[in-house]
Amino acid sequence: MSVLDTLRERRAGNGVRDPRPPPRKPAGWRTFARALRRIASEPLVHFVAAGLVLFAIGEIYHRQTSLYRIEVTPRHVAQLANDYALQFGARPDPQTLRQIVGRDVHDEMLYRQGLALKLDRDDEIVRRRVIQKMQFLMQDLNPPPEPTAPQLQAFYDAHASRYLTPPRASFTHIYFATDAGEAAARARAAAVLRTLPSGLTRAPERGDPFPDLYDFSAYEPEQVDRLFGRTPLAQAVFQAPVGRWLGPYRSGYGWHLIYIDARQPPTRPPLAAVRDQVRLDYLQAAQAQANAQAFETLARRFTVVGDGRETGR
Repeated sequence: MSVLDTLRERRAGNGVRDPRPPPRKPAGWRTFARALRRIASEPLVHFVAAGLVLFAIGEIYHRQTSLYRIEVTPRHVAQLANDYALQFGARPDPQTLRQIVGRDVHDEMLYRQGLALKLDRDDEIVRRRVIQKMQFLMQDLNPPPEPTAPQLQAFYDAHASRYLTPPRASFTHIYFATDAGEAAARARAAAVLRTLPSGLTRAPERGDPFPDLYDFSAYEPEQVDRLFGRTPLAQAVFQAPVGRWLGPYRSGYGWHLIYIDARQPPTRPPLAAVRDQVRLDYLQAAQAQANAQAFETLARRFTVVGDGRETGR
């Protein structure tokens, strides 16, 4: 207690009134205090405060009880039985079903306790699995409608190269084995080429026995590659001039002389001939676009910060 307060008490005891008024608080503080008391006395404020407390307690209780509460519903048991039947081809008997349910509850306990311990954090396998499940849930939610005839035609015109038929070639060859060496086989092929008359279109007997065909009709590049490999011979079948003997060309077997009888360039079939494939491609493209739009909608909820830039809303 200060000296000033002591003198005031003595004067009050002696009946002497201190002529100086007691110090007053600022007007702003008095206004704030009155407003605070008025708000605190409102029943609505009491109701809201009590509701918030009860909500917080309820949330804590719900999280604790839901984490350690496992409800085995008939629907879940039926799902377990169906999964067993799909795997083994027959529904489980009562004893087997009890064992299945018991193992499921056992695994669920371990899973929930792991979540409680946050063991799912920073685990790449868990992260990848969640990503895959989320992609599965997001994709193909809204199947695209069937395309109209103008839409199919527009899609076909925009992707015409996708439906081109591959080129085809019909040819024959003379084979020279490399048993006596590469140089000897090539020299034999070159010597035979000089003796072939211009009107001759087939002469397999001029070379060595070949383990496959000598004559090929309307073969596509993939078929030629599969037989001779991606070799100079396979390239020459679709690049060399038509109607004359050419070579020698190397393949995976040895050396060859070839005579290309005919070659057809890539052709574009009419829409009616490939309508089913165009329809399937259209629906897949439309579904992929819808999936991309669904992800863009999700991405707008996030903010990505890094490398000196910020993206998102």
